Amino acid sequence: MRTDDYIPRSVEGYAFDETLTGRHMIFLAGPRQVGKTRLAKQWLAKQGCQPLYFNWDDIATRRAYLNDSRFFESPARNLNIHDPWIVFDEIHKRRRWRDILKGAYDLFDEEFRFLITGSARLDLFRRSGDSLVGRYNLFHMMPLSLSEVVRERRRPCFLGETSKRNCYETFEEEISHAPGPEIKEAYQALHRHGPFPEPFLKQNDRFCRKWHQDYISLLVREDLRDISRVVELDKVENLLFLLPSRIMSPLSMPGLARDLEVAHTTVKNWLEQLKRLYLLFSISPWNRKVSRGLKKEKKWYFLDWHYAPDGAAKVENMVATYLHRTCFALTDMGYGNYRLHYIRTLDKKEIDFLVVHDDRPVLAVEVKSSSTTPSKALMNRHGWSLDPPTLGIQVVDQRDVLKKYAENTWVASIERFLRLLA
Repeated sequence: MRTDDYIPRSVEGYAFDETLTGRHMIFLAGPRQVGKTRLAKQWLAKQGCQPLYFNWDDIATRRAYLNDSRFFESPARNLNIHDPWIVFDEIHKRRRWRDILKGAYDLFDEEFRFLITGSARLDLFRRSGDSLVGRYNLFHMMPLSLSEVVRERRRPCFLGETSKRNCYETFEEEISHAPGPEIKEAYQALHRHGPFPEPFLKQNDRFCRKWHQDYISLLVREDLRDISRVVELDKVENLLFLLPSRIMSPLSMPGLARDLEVAHTTVKNWLEQLKRLYLLFSISPWNRKVSRGLKKEKKWYFLDWHYAPDGAAKVENMVATYLHRTCFALTDMGYGNYRLHYIRTLDKKEIDFLVVHDDRPVLAVEVKSSSTTPSKALMNRHGWSLDPPTLGIQVVDQRDVLKKYAENTWVASIERFLRLLA
């Protein structure tokens, strides 16, 4: 398995596709240290625009802007190339950053291309008044995937197919290809070190543990304080210590609130802030036409499964992360609105994950450590009014497993399945 410095990322295949974006600014949001800056610099180098990287954390960039709001124009024109790309990194940390971008785009949208990279605030600002409407396309860059690690160029995910029949046929064709030893090795490395580039490329257990400890502290002590008014940072860290044991089950806010000795609305706010920092993500229960009622609590997972306990919880968190990033990717690519849910009824019937496309269930996923017999819930899923019928797969953490059952139901090794996702 190759672990050299730069791993090409799947988002590059569509974020720079002019048939999808036109001449809009490209906003690239994602977790801290996921590789956004590295991707931006690689893209500039590929376009011959290396001097046009401007980091707004750098005082020289801020000073240049104060002296001349068009400070980037001369360097761009001096390259004497058509449609030069300009990168503004971390500009979302500056006051009036949207006005700065609006002014730059309105002046130069016919001559220059703009790539804007950032994390929490870049994704968050859309929920309030947005002066940049019609001027940008937002894409999400997630941590490493199995196909990225092995440099496997894949066509769009089978879930992007326009018809059920094509979806089933594409899935069967792709899942039937046996993974080689490189896929299995990459899966084991990702499972052990997590999906973030630095610890994955380092492949060192001590470095990995230290990196993940520092990452939590960095997000809570710096980034969380930066985007919110949260002051009880010690209790937020305690919340993160309590979460791993609660993975795989709907999260009880009142229970967490009692443990932390705060109001349950406070816990809810903290979780939402950590979600904005891409440390956590949640999935809601699917509730359309499912009988017997549903529990209403969300399930919460870490974006980096390294924080989940070893065993079944880590495997389930890993699958959840892949499905979560696939929903982001397919939505960003313009295939529709993809969302991730789960099903758990009051009489304890459960399906771990349900991918929904434009309010239509398309994929039901169960995760098991070893059982290669599909669960009753998965086999009987169409009796739960999941209409139209869905593809069903039980993912197992066992090598070389692939079985097909009735009603488009499959059991497959986890690495077989994950390599198919976006």
